[in-house]
Amino acid sequence: MRNVCAVITTPLVRECCEFYARALDATVIDHSEGFARLRFRGFELAFIQPNQLPRLPMFQHTAPTRAFSLAIESGNLLLDYDDLIRRGLAPLGPLREFENGQRSFALIDPAGTVINFIEPRPQPLF
Repeated sequence: MRNVCAVITTPLVRECCEFYARALDATVIDHSEGFARLRFRGFELAFIQPNQLPRLPMFQHTAPTRAFSLAIESGNLLLDYDDLIRRGLAPLGPLREFENGQRSFALIDPAGTVINFIEPRPQPLF
């Protein structure tokens, strides 16, 4: 295996591309009618319209993706949070800190994918 690319089925391919370009500086690396593949932060994500590509029979009867989420680990969560606010994006609530010291916030893309940004905090061994 060389690469893994998650594929999200949505009628909003263009809107998702615009969202990821704005939010995460994603670059479109492949596209055709009803399909786009993006790259950002070393990760690839593709969007395909349902029932749009008869040359790919495995996607002919797909429904829009539901209950899919992404987790993006951050080295500086507050900086990422502020950056997304400056870009005009609205996180789903405030930045939160959990009992274990981990912090997180989330965004939602036009396809309904929840993007959870996390900053893990190492726990002492003892």
